[in-house]
Amino acid sequence: MNNQIDDKTIILIIIGTILLVFILIFNFIPSKEQFSQPMQWKDQTTQPSDNYNNEF
Repeated sequence: MNNQIDDKTIILIIIGTILLVFILIFNFIPSKEQFSQPMQWKDQTTQPSDNYNNEF
């Protein structure tokens, strides 16, 4: 009952598991197309130059 698994088999199992994890992770990451909405900037009621005149 001393069945030992070959080292190459263990290495292949580990590499296969790592590849499977990466494939699953990258399949469930949303694509960049979902984030391609333009950014909405807040309207400024005052001009930026009015706020910075006396700071320097």
